[in-house]
Formats: sequence, structure tokens, C-alpha cells
Amino acid sequence: MKILKLKLFQETACYKKPFAFKVAETYPLPPYSTVIGMFHKILKAKPGEYFPMNISIQGNYESIFSNYQTLRMFKGDKVTSMPRNVHLLLNVDLLIHVKADDEIINKIYENIVNGEETFTLGRNEDLVRVDEIKFVENVINESGYINKYNAFIPSNIYDEDDVQGINYRLNTTYVIENNLRKWNKVDVKFVEKHTNTGLENIDKDEDGDYMFFYIK
Repeated sequence: MKILKLKLFQETACYKKPFAFKVAETYPLPPYSTVIGMFHKILKAKPGEYFPMNISIQGNYESIFSNYQTLRMFKGDKVTSMPRNVHLLLNVDLLIHVKADDEIINKIYENIVNGEETFTLGRNEDLVRVDEIKFVENVINESGYINKYNAFIPSNIYDEDDVQGINYRLNTTYVIENNLRKWNKVDVKFVEKHTNTGLENIDKDEDGDYMFFYIK
């Protein structure tokens, strides 16, 4: 399997938490399902088509602020609207690693490098700038690490006492059951940058950036 590394930038972004209706709260990083969805759009996937892949998500942002947008909804048979508070991340730098079969990775690379469309991550208005894209190799780190980025670290990588962070249960992929999406989920901790957790045998690329792939 090949690994593709991307450095992305977003001026603003909202990675909305599920069931956050009255206030659109954002995750500190895009969840797996959001990143997988972006890659499937880049791959021009057909409805119901899935390309197996694994994702590592890290990133930093400058600050968080609030904005308002108009939320329209059905109330009975009428459409009503209300102002909604939206939490936005400002100046987001993302480090994404994606691992998949060579054919899938090659197609993602070619469609980004040769693409003529803009990419989004989060809301439709959350545009993405691709600052770097390259193939990388996997290297094993034998000692503890100090991470340069905030990161989602999946539970398959650490023992509970090893990592201090915020627990999340993030969506990855889904299946359709009774016309509804049933999500597969991964337990992770959001670990802030420059936190030396003492983890060992962590995957990293040849640039020294760590990779936190989850077990499917």
C-alpha cells in the first residue's frame, strides 16, 4: 500500500459535530468521515461507491471565533428560519496521511495535481488550498515523541494511561440499513501539539512527521 501525504490550508473551517443544531459546534480537526468524503469526491466516486482507505489526521489552527448564519428548516408543512451561532476555526493548517491500494493513491494524486476544481473540507464554503502533496514511506519511531501538530490518536495506538487528551468517538464509514446510514466509529483522543506522551513504536514518514492510522 502507498501512503500519500498532504499539507492543506483553510482560511476558515467548521467541522460540525453531529446533533449540534442550535449551535454549530466544530471539532478541533476534521473527523475521518469528512476527510474520507473529500477524497471520494476527488476520486469522483459514484453514489454508493467506496474506495477502502485509512486516514491519519493532524493540524493546528490560529484561533476559534463565532459567526451567524441563517438556518432554514421545516416546521410542519412550512419552512421557517432562525439565526444560528456557528463556531469557526481560523487559519487551519492540516497534515493528512492517506493509505490505500496503489491504484487508489495514484488516482487521488493525479486528480489533485491535474484537477481543475476547487476542494472543500467541512462546509461547502470551506475551501482547501493544497500546499504540499507527496508520496512518503513508513518508518517506525522507537522512542517517545513530541508532536508538532494537534492530532487525533486512535485507541489502538495507546494504553489509556499513556495519553492525556479529549475523548471523541468519530465516524469513519457507513452502511445503509433500512434507508438510513449506520456509521462505523473509532475511539480517539485529541492530543494537543508538543505533548510528550512517551508513546513508542509510532509510525512516521521520512520527514519525521507522525502517522496515526486507526484499525478498521
